[in-house]
Amino acid sequence: MAAIIPAMLLAGCAAGGSGTQAMKGAASPATPTEDMMSPPEETPTETDATDTASPGAAEPRQAVEGFFNALKSGNLDQVAGAFADDAVVAVDGQATAEGTDAIRTLFQGKLNEMKQATHTIEEDRTLGTEDAVVTATSKQGQANLRELFLLSKDGEQWKISHYMNNQAG
Repeated sequence: MAAIIPAMLLAGCAAGGSGTQAMKGAASPATPTEDMMSPPEETPTETDATDTASPGAAEPRQAVEGFFNALKSGNLDQVAGAFADDAVVAVDGQATAEGTDAIRTLFQGKLNEMKQATHTIEEDRTLGTEDAVVTATSKQGQANLRELFLLSKDGEQWKISHYMNNQAG
């Protein structure tokens, strides 16, 4: 491999006339296309326990809202159901939980303190057709938290595959 790369560089430079021109062409950034443009930012919204969104909803934002509503209602089955079977959860100050059983145990010990929390979804963005990212902030007691959700499609439903939070600086 070490012998092939220098030979390819020499061939590329020779083919392009001057060595610098061949390299410039190879390193030029692509012209932005509509597919590369970021979607407009969503307006932050605070979730309400009366919302009807359920975990695993049809849209990433609805799946996260359903998770927040399940926390507020204290429904551990719905909390755990918002996550993919192999999800990973890293909550500030707690050991990382991997898989449904560990996630259930983690949230079982935290449900009472999370019932009074307020949550605001800051942004949601799909990444292709099968993945999405949602960012949020929460206020739990005296703690202000930043939250990051990675979601993946499970059939027609969005499930949280990775969740982490930490205290806002």
